Amino acid sequence: MFGLASVAVTADGETVTDLQGDQITEEDLSAAFYDYVIESREGDAMHDQKPASTLVESFVVTPEKLDALLKALGHTGAPPDFKGVAAWVGYKVHNEDVWKRVKSGELRAFSIEGTGEREEVA
Repeated sequence: MFGLASVAVTADGETVTDLQGDQITEEDLSAAFYDYVIESREGDAMHDQKPASTLVESFVVTPEKLDALLKALGHTGAPPDFKGVAAWVGYKVHNEDVWKRVKSGELRAFSIEGTGEREEVA
């Protein structure tokens, strides 16, 4: 299964505020996902702490990385007017019951789990 795990900045450059009222910087999002790729790569269902999937793909999308990717693929036109920052992930689900829940649409989004330090933003 593939999709966006976290969006820090929308495609038009607007900073995202999540349901808890938090925002994350590009640098913090990148660092968090790089640490996850190095240290864990396991996914569970609904934060139940029971490994159900393994990360097989991860890409923190930024305007600079998207431009570099397109150039590497031979894109010669103008770069897209993309200002977003997001984490794209792919998981191999190895738990049959969880996979059935994904396929049925019961589980249709990613929910990241982590800790951080809140800082007031002026």
